Amino acid sequence: MSKRVGSFVERHAFAVGALALAGLLKYHYSHASAEGLRWILAPTTWLTSLFVSGEFAFQAGQGYLSREQSVLISPACAGVNFLIVVLLSLVLGFSGHFSSLRQRARWCAASLVLAYLATLLVNALRIGLSIGLSHLATRVTGLTFQSIHRLLGIFIYLAGLLSLCLTVQVWLSSRRASSRHCSLAPGNARRSFARGRGALLLPLGCYVAVTLLVPLLGGAANKPEFWSHAAPVSVLVVAAAALLFAARGRTWDDGRHEFRSPEPPERVATEPGSRA
Repeated sequence: MSKRVGSFVERHAFAVGALALAGLLKYHYSHASAEGLRWILAPTTWLTSLFVSGEFAFQAGQGYLSREQSVLISPACAGVNFLIVVLLSLVLGFSGHFSSLRQRARWCAASLVLAYLATLLVNALRIGLSIGLSHLATRVTGLTFQSIHRLLGIFIYLAGLLSLCLTVQVWLSSRRASSRHCSLAPGNARRSFARGRGALLLPLGCYVAVTLLVPLLGGAANKPEFWSHAAPVSVLVVAAAALLFAARGRTWDDGRHEFRSPEPPERVATEPGSRA
């Protein structure tokens, strides 16, 4: 019995820790002022200034204001929700790839650092593109500035999240192959890539949980602005999930740059170096 308890704790302790840290970050974000969020607003503003012209100055109680661009990077633009989503996706989705307790601890620490850096980069890119494209897209599509800003933000967040998780999946697959002293043959690489696409469903679930389910539990259903955000989130997440399911049975042929169906199971089973 004690061995089972120990095994359970070893396997799930870091997942529980990540959930607890996510809850603390969410609580901090919901109560923090602009001054309390300078740990993420300041570097985000600095990175944004690399993409757009104009200087940003901190305004007490508001955030970083660019009078040239008429843009305020406020607490609502901090990207803390995205930070939480990335942290949960990395810890819950990939800590199982590491066998020892020490390796998992290192991965969880690395996940926190990686989530923070990814949030800064993706959020700065989101703000920069929004400044550069929203007014043009408003004239072309006829949608309001706020609608374009929201759609662009959701799309960039999802693209950044899925790209990061896919990169980690490919890196872990290559690392596992190298640790076993075997080369990642083209067939194995394509199958690892296909399995990685299936693993991307977890980050989508984390995104929906943090941006939609948690606010719903907090009583956001009575706020019209919540549903204005929930509708495009639901559409884009469902579209991304549908694309992932459609791609699960296909593999990328690096030699001919075209899609083809996987090899028959019996061929895969007898292929040298293949893994079940």
